[in-house]
Amino acid sequence: MTARFSVSRRAMLAGMLATPVALLAKTNMASACSLAFVNDRGIAKIVVRSMDLPVALRERPTLVVFPRGMARDSQTSVLPGIHAAIEGVGSKTMRWTSRFGCAAMVSFEGTATDGLNEKGLAAHLLVLDASELEAADDRPILPDTHWAQYVLDNFATVKEVVDAHQAGKFRIAAAWSTDLGLTKHLSTHLAVQDPSGDSAIIEFVKGKLVIHHGPEYRIMTNDPPYDEMMALTKEFAPFGGTKPLPGNVGAVDRFVRLAEYSRYLPEPKNYVQAVAGALSLLRTAQVAFRDPARVNSNPQFWDAVQTNWVTACDLTNRIYYVNGAAVPSLLWLDLKKVNLAKGAPLLFLNPHDPTIGGDARAYLKRWARR
Repeated sequence: MTARFSVSRRAMLAGMLATPVALLAKTNMASACSLAFVNDRGIAKIVVRSMDLPVALRERPTLVVFPRGMARDSQTSVLPGIHAAIEGVGSKTMRWTSRFGCAAMVSFEGTATDGLNEKGLAAHLLVLDASELEAADDRPILPDTHWAQYVLDNFATVKEVVDAHQAGKFRIAAAWSTDLGLTKHLSTHLAVQDPSGDSAIIEFVKGKLVIHHGPEYRIMTNDPPYDEMMALTKEFAPFGGTKPLPGNVGAVDRFVRLAEYSRYLPEPKNYVQAVAGALSLLRTAQVAFRDPARVNSNPQFWDAVQTNWVTACDLTNRIYYVNGAAVPSLLWLDLKKVNLAKGAPLLFLNPHDPTIGGDARAYLKRWARR
């Protein structure tokens, strides 16, 4: 199912930029994560995203390099040797062997939430509280904890991802893992992009698959689903409404800022400017650190999110940039310069290590089974 809209020129601009964002009046929460795809400037097509999670939720992020040919069992962590059960999905879950190598950010030592594969396909999971997955049936189950990893392992283009979902041969199901510290299900939607500039946002709305496919789908935060977002964006002055450009940390505010500022990115004169421009855009949506002592007195789970880390996927050159929010240094990994062959070692590093920065190859270590 592909969503298309026929709207006025200004509303179409919003459509070219927009995907789901959280409705503060409905949730009164600052939901997590922001994404922008800079695919309309020269030199390189770059996707930037932030991972924003509650201060009290211990994510333990790890940057991992996965070679091709890895056997996947979605009953457990994507990392070998981590003995943790994936709950909520029963026994009929999918298994596969990865076709492509990738670099990915693995959260909670169990689930890839962001990554770039060797073909230049990027995948990102962001929170969408309004997600309602399909009803149970007899199809093989893909836990949503493994959704992004499945895409990175198996597909080279956005069209391949879209076609696989529309074919309906598997069912995405809600999952969590008490063993990994993920004690509640985090509803998500998936964004994918490729070097051609193509993009897709994949959601489940009221139990139905909804895919927004095309290079115009460049901005993504959280709730509500895209159709509702169209009405919200039109309330703001940059898109025809009367409300001024917002400045809060809520998902609507972050979305509108990204949509507005993305129009004014300069054409880069060189590669450094291309990467710096994309990261500069994302900074308008990042969330500052929170004081845990004050956060713990707040009963609202999502009221105290902060940006944990940021990534930039250069799809054109297959370079994955990572910045742990707790450190000042930027890391980068050129996928063309690492061994992704079947049987190559699985490599990892801690993106929050304050002593590292620059070319990630200098800091990668072999993953050892526990």
